[in-house]
This record gives sequence, structure tokens and C-alpha cells, in this order.
Amino acid sequence: MADERDKALKIIEKNTVGTMSTVSVDKPVSRYMYFFNEGFILYTLTDKRTHKVEDLEKNPNVFILLGYDTGLLNNKYVEIAGQVSITDDQSLIEHLWSPYMNAIFDGKDDPNIVVLKILPDTVTLKGTKDSEMISIDLN
Repeated sequence: MADERDKALKIIEKNTVGTMSTVSVDKPVSRYMYFFNEGFILYTLTDKRTHKVEDLEKNPNVFILLGYDTGLLNNKYVEIAGQVSITDDQSLIEHLWSPYMNAIFDGKDDPNIVVLKILPDTVTLKGTKDSEMISIDLN
């Protein structure tokens, strides 16, 4: 199982852009997001004035897909179901900051930046066949 755990972590570390689905009223909504990780814990920066933050304040459940970036049918990817907490911790924002974010925010001191911290409930390593599904032990 350690081998599958390592494979899942490599996919998460290599594929920093993925989709994050939230529930908006009663319908799912997916958005592309840029993720940082510390093991299986994911982080992403966003603007606190977005609909996604409103959605998450009402329902913190998310579903994230990472990987499968080349379009080949034999690639593996991960599915992550988890819970989001929202923080405006400036030290965490500075830790996660990268220069590309200057195109989105008015610098790392922008008062509208929040961090979404995703604690996974489940992580699944998948392939293109339904039989290729491995639940990752998060302990």
C-alpha cells in the first residue's frame, strides 16, 4: 500500500492545477484551482468575495480531481473528497504565495485573499478502468 500512497502523492505534487467541486445551493459547481500540498492536505488561495467562498461557508464539502493531464487513456489520477476550512492567516498566505498570483491579487497583502485548507476524508488513486481504483490510507 505504501507504493500506491507514494504514487498518489506524486500525482498531487506534479499536478498543481485541478478541479474543485463545491455545492452551490443544490447543484455541483466545478472550478479550476491551483493547489499546494503538504502530504495529502491541500491548500489554495482565492478571493473571499467569490461565490465559491459563499458556497463553502454553507457547505464545506469538496471534491477534487488532480492528474490525467496528458489525455492518454492509461494515466492515473486522484480523487479527493474532503472538508474545507477558510482562513486569512497572513503567514500562511505568505508561505503559499507565488509570483503568478500578482496577476490575480494586488500583492500578498491584498485584504481579499483567503486560504482554503482541504483536509481529505478520502483519497482514491484511479486509472481509466473502473477496476483500477485504490483507496489510500491517510493514517
